[in-house]
Amino acid sequence: MWAPLIRKTALAALMATLACGHALAEVAEGALPVDGGPKRASKVGALPRCQGAPQCRPSFIARLKHAPFPLQANDDGTGRSFFNEIDRESGLRVRVNRHGDRYPEPKHYADPSVLFHIPASFDRTKPFRLVVFFHGHQSTLERYVVGRIGLTRQVDASGANVILIAPQLAKDAIDSHPGKLIRPGALARMLDECADVLARTLGADMAARLARAPVVLVAYSGGYLALAAGLAEAETGDGGFVDRIAGIVMLDAVFGNLSRIDAWLQARVGRVFLVSLFGKLSVSWTLDLIYRWEARGQPYGQLLPARLERGSIVVMQVSTDHEAIATDGPPRDPLAAILRRLPPPAPTRVERNPLTQP
Repeated sequence: MWAPLIRKTALAALMATLACGHALAEVAEGALPVDGGPKRASKVGALPRCQGAPQCRPSFIARLKHAPFPLQANDDGTGRSFFNEIDRESGLRVRVNRHGDRYPEPKHYADPSVLFHIPASFDRTKPFRLVVFFHGHQSTLERYVVGRIGLTRQVDASGANVILIAPQLAKDAIDSHPGKLIRPGALARMLDECADVLARTLGADMAARLARAPVVLVAYSGGYLALAAGLAEAETGDGGFVDRIAGIVMLDAVFGNLSRIDAWLQARVGRVFLVSLFGKLSVSWTLDLIYRWEARGQPYGQLLPARLERGSIVVMQVSTDHEAIATDGPPRDPLAAILRRLPPPAPTRVERNPLTQP
């Protein structure tokens, strides 16, 4: 049974606290080179080169057609309007959240940016994973993902052979809606486009491997809905995505969609991994998930093992404040610690040599 005796906190109290948002460090925007769109690439210093890819730039932002935003149609993916007001003076579409906060489209829902980070140690000759990170509320890619939580630094420190992909979700807004990613096949389409971008950086001969590489989905806080949408694609097979998700990491990011998480895991017991760090904000939902596992005898651990094998399920309660979990864990720099513990991925079908491998 679950060791700590914790009373479930009222839903209203939890969500009111979540709505307070994140304390963000101020880091200048425009520090990363940008591919596509009208914005010119910023000047940056000398960048280390990836192994076997002389033209590789470790960090850059591309503006993608299949990024979560902008939305062309006024549809939230469930048959309801995404934008629920039109500003009388400007004529701009405005989204009003359940707290009454008003977010005009151009400032908050029009950025098609996707962050890419290729560690200097990345070895294109070896199997690799794609790590897709979904940020939380009131965030931007440069100020928060790169600056505040140092995600590119964490990926570098892990030593893992991975490529980081982080799409801009709702920008500087208290809003968990994943934009286009809520639609069937949308995550697969975005990752196909990401593979094309990366192939131009790493070499055209990498295209097939990039299109089939195993994926680790990571969500912090309000990024939980984007992660859940990805799991829905895995269940339905939309976009051929059914077998690509190797595992999920939730950093205080269990705020619903329990049946979707559990169904995805139950259908793949022994083949995927799940790691969840949870604090007081997500304790109620996390305990509900744990109770489901215990009811059917599903084993899970409460400590991060030295090696995260396929089939590992780890849920760790932490006392860290919600705003600091993505950096302080514990363990410190949790994504780095988790990636470091993953064994190298098996070669994809296009990587296997039929003369030497079954």
